[in-house]
Amino acid sequence: MIRVGLALFLLLAMAPRAGAQHPLPVFADSVVVTATGEPVPADEAVAATTVIRREEIAASGAADVGELLRRVEGAVLLRSGLDNGVTSFFVRGAGAAQTLVLLDGVRLNSPFFGGYDWSIPLTAGIERVEVVRGPYSALYGADAVGGVVQLFSERGGRDTLRLALEAGPDGWRRGELAANVTSGRWGVRAAGGARAGSGPLDHDDFTSRVGTADVGYELESGGRVGVLVRGTASRTEVPFSGATITPNRVTEADETLAAVPLRLPLGATADLEASLAHVERALSFRDPDDPGGFTASDTDADSDEGRVVLRWRPGSHRLTLGGELRRDEVSDGSSFGPNLVAESLLTRSLFAQDEIDLGSDLTLLVGARWDEAGAWGSEVSPRASLSWTTRGLRAWVSAGQAFRAPALGELYYPYAGNPGLEAEHSRSAEAGVVVPLSAGLASTQLVVFANRTEDLIDFDFASFRYVNAGHAEQRGVEASFTRRLGRGGRARVAATWLDAVGDDGQRLLRRPEWSGSATLGLGLARGVEGEASLVWVGARPDIDPLSFARVAQPGFVTASLAARVALLAWLDLRVRVENLADRDYEEVRGYPAHGRRVLVGLESVLR
Repeated sequence: MIRVGLALFLLLAMAPRAGAQHPLPVFADSVVVTATGEPVPADEAVAATTVIRREEIAASGAADVGELLRRVEGAVLLRSGLDNGVTSFFVRGAGAAQTLVLLDGVRLNSPFFGGYDWSIPLTAGIERVEVVRGPYSALYGADAVGGVVQLFSERGGRDTLRLALEAGPDGWRRGELAANVTSGRWGVRAAGGARAGSGPLDHDDFTSRVGTADVGYELESGGRVGVLVRGTASRTEVPFSGATITPNRVTEADETLAAVPLRLPLGATADLEASLAHVERALSFRDPDDPGGFTASDTDADSDEGRVVLRWRPGSHRLTLGGELRRDEVSDGSSFGPNLVAESLLTRSLFAQDEIDLGSDLTLLVGARWDEAGAWGSEVSPRASLSWTTRGLRAWVSAGQAFRAPALGELYYPYAGNPGLEAEHSRSAEAGVVVPLSAGLASTQLVVFANRTEDLIDFDFASFRYVNAGHAEQRGVEASFTRRLGRGGRARVAATWLDAVGDDGQRLLRRPEWSGSATLGLGLARGVEGEASLVWVGARPDIDPLSFARVAQPGFVTASLAARVALLAWLDLRVRVENLADRDYEEVRGYPAHGRRVLVGLESVLR
């Protein structure tokens, strides 16, 4: 902690002095919605936040959102093998089921056993990705223990038509099509994408598809009503399980979201937001050769939710008042018979937040939320943050409580389920500072955090059921440096130190002590742009899939390149190189990552 204090002192020492010219903020056109529930300039957000804008998504050429999340400080993404392999995202050392995932405000986490598989969302149709780290149950309810990841679909802009095609080794094929049309107050945005490829083994193919449609009408009052539909489907062949070859094993995952959002201004100082949403999730497994007779399984996990939020800005206050009602339902069965038949859970929520301008560049944010479900009772989640902002420098301290509710599978799965489970509870605190440098062309962020989670839900092999047992502690430091470069370029470096241990004193599985990333994007010449990125994940404990013993998994470093060359006014050549050094490594024990891939494509944009 002495080093952390020294770093904070140096950052404060580099801050602009009184009387200095007010620097321009870095990426002043960025906004953050997730931190407070309403748009705030990214350079004013008093939270540990990372915003990945559409320009960065396009420059990277990434096909799926998971590849972008590797760049986020305080977080690690690990994939089981190739592109469609099960992918987990750990924020501040919290479990994969302890980070909330939203798409345009709609919850995506599965109600079956919690968590979210990051192999599902492709970048097609995604405008922006926000990652807010820390406890946010006070605003969003269950699962926001490590933080919140929110995806925003593309919307608005002038009429455009975009087509992109890409090909590469091992049968890699990728295509994207997007169109934006406006007429008067009406706006229609549609996007679709698909990718497919093969691994190095027999029966190792994968495919993914996504489609998004957003229809909106701008009201005369300045509000908007719309309809959003997004569907994703994937199919993955599984060549082996442990030491067993599985030549006919296949998994499929479908996710469909439909939402009707409404935004309505109520005078000059208030507005009302409301939404209705339905999410369907379908998982299937097929293996006709399974020697134990487990040849098929199917799971349907659906959610219906309604949300109403009133925002009011009286004087020096910014009040947020709201409520939610969500119904989750899960059906699951296999070749051995049904496990859950339309098992459901109703959750009711109320929340309030007030951001108060105290004067003297001080702001106090306080909030709390009440959640109640018959199965696990009720939870109250408070959060408070005090911030100081002056001449572009921002410093804050915050503390809060969060929880993860037991999932329907943990409550009611035959034999293993435990209807008496309680929610997991966490208490967190953090201190952070953002310092502008180089007359606002650059900024540095440093955040120190600590988190303790109790009543962890785990499987007890002695009683062969889920129980609340043990606790986990995480503490760490997140640091990042961002700089704007000429020709629209940017440079960003991020690093994280994490100490994450369980009540047995051992490090939590798959959480490295050190991790980091670096990205450099440049306009190399007229009509030529390039980006280089590097991701480093340090050594971490894992479980060997053959012996089930705890092992030390080596760290890895992987680099990628992306370039765009304008061939015509409406046609670009795109080249991407993944795993540039062709390194052999495993993100998850027993699942080799792909080697070097050179992918070439064409992109056309008509306006």
